Amino acid sequence: MSKKLEATTCKKPEPLYREAPGKFCPVCGKRSYSLRGIHPQCAVQQADAPRQAVLAEEKREKARVQAAERLDSAE
Repeated sequence: MSKKLEATTCKKPEPLYREAPGKFCPVCGKRSYSLRGIHPQCAVQQADAPRQAVLAEEKREKARVQAAERLDSAE
């Protein structure tokens, strides 16, 4: 019974200033406190993505060429 009474009589006052909405990281979607609004590790990941795509394509092309050479040498 005392918990009920305490919950209704002891209300906390509303804050004078609302918290400013934080910036959310565009990569991971979590709240970021950095000035740019993106976590440093997410910025590295975002910057590395195009380079990794190029490297993956080069690796695929090299594998295609090697497979074609193996087929030609087997004949």
